[in-house]
Formats: sequence, C-alpha cells, structure tokens
Amino acid sequence: MVLAFDLGLKRTGVASGQALTGSATPCGLLTASRGRLDWSKVDALIQEWQPKTIVIGDPQSDDPHLAKLVNRFKSHIQQQHKIPIVEVDERLTSVAANAELSQQRLSTERKIELRDQVAACLILESYFRSLSPSSL
Repeated sequence: MVLAFDLGLKRTGVASGQALTGSATPCGLLTASRGRLDWSKVDALIQEWQPKTIVIGDPQSDDPHLAKLVNRFKSHIQQQHKIPIVEVDERLTSVAANAELSQQRLSTERKIELRDQVAACLILESYFRSLSPSSL
C-alpha cells in the first residue's frame, strides 16, 4: 500500500494505491489553516492505511511557504512514522486534474473538492510508472 499527498497551502489531496495494479484511488482531502496541516489527521490516515511508502508531489516551486510545508511534512513523517518518502514531479497535475474533472457533470464545489485528490492520484500513478517491473 502506498499513500500519495498533493500538498497545498489550502488543501492537500490524498490518494491510495497498489504498485501491483499501478492504479490510485482518491481517499481524502485535508484542509490547511494558514499553510499548516492538522498532523493528527495525517497521522490518522497513515494509521488507517498502513502505507509502506509515502509519495509526495514535488511542486518545483519557488514559493517559500510551499517549500516550508513540504519540509515540515517530510520531517513529521520521518520523525513520527519512519516511512520512506518518495518525491515525484507534480508540475501540471492540478491542470490535468482540472481537465479530467471538467468532463464530468459535477458542481464547481465538488470539482474543487476532488481536484487535489485527483492530482494526488496522478502523482501516485506517475510514481508507479517509474518503478521497474522487478521492484513490484
């Protein structure tokens, strides 16, 4: 089991998946207050899913607030859970998620709620594609 997080200053999408199937499923949305995640909710997801690896999107951004959030997240996971973290280039995943959701008949609010979770799925599926067959 692998969990992926599309970290954001307002919303963080979460997806789960299996390397064997190479597919990902949305499994949650965490909201941030002033760029701060509720660590108890992150911990609860990890407790529930028991991932062997955590994948996070690397935003490739110059935004110091986002970089601080990514670093805090990695530090928390390492200190509290000691689970390996893999960073995956996430550029354009939100754009791709918006494009995917625009084809569905959903309210704007529902699309906003799902966008970050779908982006987390895209990040996770990208990670699975990068694995060699022998590592599955």
